[in-house]
Amino acid sequence: MGRRLVGSISLAMSALLLLEMTMTRDHRVIVLSSSLGFGAADLMLPAAWAVCLDIGGARAGLITGIMNTAGQLGGFVCSVAFGYAVAATGSYNTPVWGVAVMVLIGAVLFTRLDPTRQLVVDHLPVMPVAQ
Repeated sequence: MGRRLVGSISLAMSALLLLEMTMTRDHRVIVLSSSLGFGAADLMLPAAWAVCLDIGGARAGLITGIMNTAGQLGGFVCSVAFGYAVAATGSYNTPVWGVAVMVLIGAVLFTRLDPTRQLVVDHLPVMPVAQ
């Protein structure tokens, strides 16, 4: 429950702060909201890595590698799409709303994680750990 709460609450807070950022023209509020919003999203990282260790068991390295690769690919695609969305709409608000919705979806999905259940991948060999 602790891992789910940390992840989902921090992502939900991030989404709300990103939405707040689009609802003002005060540059100080924009800087503060974006800083707090992206900072709140990072508060979920320890829980995400811990869940990888929990569900990965002997293959935790594989699971963390998959998570990291997916995150990097998503970050690349989102960065490119963000630029195109700004060019198409002439506004930063629309793509920020899109990011906020994706972060909020992540918050909801985080509540569905079960870190007590390990993934079973029996067909992959496990490398022995040096003692």
